[in-house]
Amino acid sequence: MNEEKLLSKIAGENLKQVIKAKYLSQGDFAFDFGVEMRTLSRWLNNGITNIDTLQQITEFLQIEITDLFVKKH
Repeated sequence: MNEEKLLSKIAGENLKQVIKAKYLSQGDFAFDFGVEMRTLSRWLNNGITNIDTLQQITEFLQIEITDLFVKKH
């Protein structure tokens, strides 16, 4: 797996944890953020490759973009 794809997957996995900590459900986040559940599911499972999307998500959640790229064990 190339580095870009790996970072994208890490961002998706970390986003899943942030959503879990801040929302009752992924559906609640998707509704508040204004995306369909299938889009959110794709981000969480396959990663987020668009930097603009990452920036919008982190601004919305009030977290640093780097928080999504730190591999958590």
